[in-house]
Amino acid sequence: MKTSTAELKSYLHKLIVETDDESVLSKVQAYFTSLKNKNVDWWDTISDQEKDNINIGLHQLENGEGISHEEVKGKVDKLLGRK
Repeated sequence: MKTSTAELKSYLHKLIVETDDESVLSKVQAYFTSLKNKNVDWWDTISDQEKDNINIGLHQLENGEGISHEEVKGKVDKLLGRK
């Protein structure tokens, strides 16, 4: 069953009203702003800490410290009892 636009708006409004987490609200605002302004780069909407974490991850991958997506999927499947 497809959700109507009015129902979706109502649900989103409820989620926003029920949270006092400024970080969540800030991210929702940034996401909506980026969607409305297609020329806004998502990188400009995330926090410095998020940028730092991404850069750390990229550096780790460059040094061969990461694990493959397939390996992560395998571990998740095993944890969830799928394999």
